[in-house]
Amino acid sequence: MSNNENFGKVMTVLGPIDPIEIGITSTHDHILINFEAILTEPLNPKEKSMMNKKLSLENMGWIRFNWASSKDNLVYDDENLACNELKYFKNAGGKTIVDVTNIGLGRNPIKLQSISKKTGVNIVMGTGYYVELAQNKGYAKDGIEGLYENIINDIKIGVDSSTVKSGIIGEVGCSWPWTENEKLSMEASVLAHKETGLPLLIHPGRNQIAPLEIIKYIDELGANLDNVVMGHIDRTIFDNNILKETADTGVYLNLDLWGHDSPFYPLAPETYMPGDHERINMIEFLIHKGFEDKILLAHDICTKHRLKEFGGHGFDHIINHVIPWMKARKIDKENITKMVGTCLLYTSDAADEGLGVDLGGRRI
Repeated sequence: MSNNENFGKVMTVLGPIDPIEIGITSTHDHILINFEAILTEPLNPKEKSMMNKKLSLENMGWIRFNWASSKDNLVYDDENLACNELKYFKNAGGKTIVDVTNIGLGRNPIKLQSISKKTGVNIVMGTGYYVELAQNKGYAKDGIEGLYENIINDIKIGVDSSTVKSGIIGEVGCSWPWTENEKLSMEASVLAHKETGLPLLIHPGRNQIAPLEIIKYIDELGANLDNVVMGHIDRTIFDNNILKETADTGVYLNLDLWGHDSPFYPLAPETYMPGDHERINMIEFLIHKGFEDKILLAHDICTKHRLKEFGGHGFDHIINHVIPWMKARKIDKENITKMVGTCLLYTSDAADEGLGVDLGGRRI
């Protein structure tokens, strides 16, 4: 038996809690974020002047299509705004948000702690490194050891100079093609995952075989695939044969872009973003194939236009709209509960006592 008092607990920004307190969970969202790293020019070059305009009713239609081309749309860090947005989630019955805003995305542990106190929403904060595009130059100069030490520090001591600890390793960013530094980041993340027992949540590059490539890589490193979440399945895999092959590996499949209503995907314009009806189709296929225990749901809200303050669907979209739709499609209550009541996934069994944009041809 472990001597660690946090054994079997879930680490939130307010400290460890029992899994029974987790309740309805969004497994991949961003309560605060600076996403400027992915800023790209609009599809129509004549509209470049729109990039510097603030969000308004007048340009909201343009923003919804060109969401990665508006500087104002890619940053939100106001604590009061975040509290107001999370109140909708809580009022709908939501209990926990896994905020995978990690290194490179403007993570702010002190604000997250304050937001959790004010709203009563449990927040599980991420660690690890987002894609190389979002990192400072030379971030991997100390190799795997340096990256690993930073991740472990976030888990055991606290993020930055705070004592606020991360409770999940992710979203670990991979581009397509995968960069060498991102492979180092992934290896460091797997080492921390093996040492602490924390789940690993992965952002794959925009290619259908990217998840399988990553899974093979981390499996060879000794990752526990039963405690790995492969993110963005819904915007990455369109072939059911590849989807089943990915599910067969044993990882959790995160359909995490519910409510993203623009089919144009500026980070990989040769492809598209599915609609919520297509996500439901994926769920029905996975249930039919016996993977109902491996499906997770989230919104991946990472831009202002998806917040209610700016006319978006908000953090309560899955609870208030998607779940009733799934019920209407005859997906049974037991399976729906499995998808949103994911407390066991975020239980740490750590034994430690301290516990695209075409940017160089890469698609993120």
